[in-house]
Amino acid sequence: MLTPEYSARLADDIYLIKNPGTRELFLETYQNDFLVNEVKEINNDKRSAKIVGKTGALVFLKSEHTMGVAAYGINNFKGHAIVVLKGTASGYDALTDLNAGLKSFYTGGAVHQGFYYTFSSFLPQLTKFADNLPTEVHSIHCIGHSLGGALATLAADWLASRTGKTAKLYTFGSPRVGLDFFATACRKRLREENIFRTYHQHDPVPMVPTWPFIHVPDGGIGDFQIPSPNSMNPIQHHKMGNYVSSVAPNGTSLDWDTIRKYRPKSEMRKSIEAWLKSDSILSLSLNTARMASEALVWVLKKVGQLSGIALVITGGTAFTLLDRLAIFMHEAYQFSKEVSFWILRLIKRLAQLIGIKIKNDFNMTVAFIRAIFLRVHRAVSDLVMRAGRLID
Repeated sequence: MLTPEYSARLADDIYLIKNPGTRELFLETYQNDFLVNEVKEINNDKRSAKIVGKTGALVFLKSEHTMGVAAYGINNFKGHAIVVLKGTASGYDALTDLNAGLKSFYTGGAVHQGFYYTFSSFLPQLTKFADNLPTEVHSIHCIGHSLGGALATLAADWLASRTGKTAKLYTFGSPRVGLDFFATACRKRLREENIFRTYHQHDPVPMVPTWPFIHVPDGGIGDFQIPSPNSMNPIQHHKMGNYVSSVAPNGTSLDWDTIRKYRPKSEMRKSIEAWLKSDSILSLSLNTARMASEALVWVLKKVGQLSGIALVITGGTAFTLLDRLAIFMHEAYQFSKEVSFWILRLIKRLAQLIGIKIKNDFNMTVAFIRAIFLRVHRAVSDLVMRAGRLID
């Protein structure tokens, strides 16, 4: 595996390839580890490739530019290959992050529509790279920050399926990529010991897209939550340079076992229950947005345990995900007192986040539930977008 510092520096340095003036610095930095020079014949052997993709949520904002590099290892990295993808370094990419429609991915399962289209735009080049892997390559390391982390997740899953090689995934501040089926299948295909999902506790980007998207992994040995930088500015928690400092304080790289110990020991279940039962005043912040997201998933699981029914989020229905969620909550609310208690507490707390006080005699309709979910979703998305606009 790559060390935390080395993988973090790759995720940081990949932004250098965007401009011709700084691209040479990236190539010089890694010329002794990987053949990362731009495509050219080397003894009749094409050993590296730029990955050029398209990104942008709206058709008229489409832009072609270099998304990353794929290269084979040399010297100490012989037998290895890398795919490094860059993150949200422009307004086009920031728009893509919140374009949370669904598409069926090549390996199975539904994924974020924006990530799917961006990945697909450079898939032909990645396919050529994968199909020409030298026989000595046994491990492919996929690395990325922010949007690059989402794309690296798709790349690792696809490469593991396509090549049969061991794919190792390293992400920093990555958003959620796909629904539960994809997330579970990806985790099993890569194996958790080969996944290193690192994120600052208060980084806003891993909070999106909101439910029903799931992280790979969400908990377990591959989930590395680390303390956020000492800053009131949320974007500082997302900057890749601060991730480098977190995993290599004072220039000394920590190992993965040490970083894993940073994860808070508090039991999330008890924290969520206390938050739902509380009547304390709420305002929308990164902390409360994160708790609201966790509480929604917790209540859905609780409803399933108590009622034996579960929310189905696949199929050919024309309803949106929010429609299905609202209908499910409305039906479950009428199932039993215990089920209705948790749903009521969730709706009340979400309403508080957006400045709505619910009276005791209000009518729990599908339309009302959907309106609350939609307004919370928009508020959280706006919170993240405002932070995202500050990314260099």
